[in-house]
Amino acid sequence: MVRVALLVLGLGLVLGGPGLAAELGAAVSAWAAGPDAVYLATEDGRVLRYLPGEDALEPLWQLAPVRRVTGTEAGKVYALDVRGATLLWVREGPSGFRVVEAFTPGGSPRVVVPESLELPIVAAWFDGDAGYVLVLLDGEVVWVDAAGRIQRRMQVTQSAVGAADKHGRRLAIGDEGGLVTVVDLDRARIVLQSAQHRDKVLTLDLGGRWLLSGGRDRRGAALDLESGEALTLRADFFVYGVALDPREHLAAYTYDERGTLRIVDLEARRELLRRGGFEGVDRLMFWNEDCLILASEQGRVWCWRWRE
Repeated sequence: MVRVALLVLGLGLVLGGPGLAAELGAAVSAWAAGPDAVYLATEDGRVLRYLPGEDALEPLWQLAPVRRVTGTEAGKVYALDVRGATLLWVREGPSGFRVVEAFTPGGSPRVVVPESLELPIVAAWFDGDAGYVLVLLDGEVVWVDAAGRIQRRMQVTQSAVGAADKHGRRLAIGDEGGLVTVVDLDRARIVLQSAQHRDKVLTLDLGGRWLLSGGRDRRGAALDLESGEALTLRADFFVYGVALDPREHLAAYTYDERGTLRIVDLEARRELLRRGGFEGVDRLMFWNEDCLILASEQGRVWCWRWRE
């Protein structure tokens, strides 16, 4: 693998985080982009539709509280996927194992992967026409059919999963030791492994050509899946969020603990913008090349039109 340092052009640090924000009242626990909206879940168990162009929120569902021997806790969504008008999410069940449910707005959630399977599920996605693919905390990938029956299992890493992302027929997993692995879902084979980080992988964004990652080792990385070339994205703190734009020309990531974000041009290998003032932002998503959606620990989400 070829590793290339990123050329940084110093554009200065501009304080202030522009853009109107929609107030959630709780941090985002999971989100996924649909064709016309972003679907997100909050730490207090709400599922909402967010319209970036209007900075508007529409409530869709409230998870029931989870009753435990130690008391009652708010329900929480840990991972979210969307296909057409249907959402797929992972939530925790009463016993501590996780449940996967499908939900169409206007209806009620239905269980597609039951808690009785006793799986420590980190993330779940729609897979093919009638099935689901799961990533487990212990580094295992599991294929489940439409009836909730396990069809195939594959051990990918021996370390606990830190982050996972799916694009098309490929799945990326980052683990506690800093290893990033790409799996071909059709062939159930590992097609790439890269020691991009020296500590836990906190975030991933998998595209068709590029794979972005951020870690607890205070660095981001952009891996060209075609050439194997890797770009180091320097940071001054844990990289909690990374985002790849739809054309896969741009990469955005959290830079430091003072709320600075960086946007870089992957083709030109140079920094386009570095801006501070985004306190607590830990999730990034490009809606288009001009709108970068931000979510903060303080329960705010907004479309930052960073080119303005």
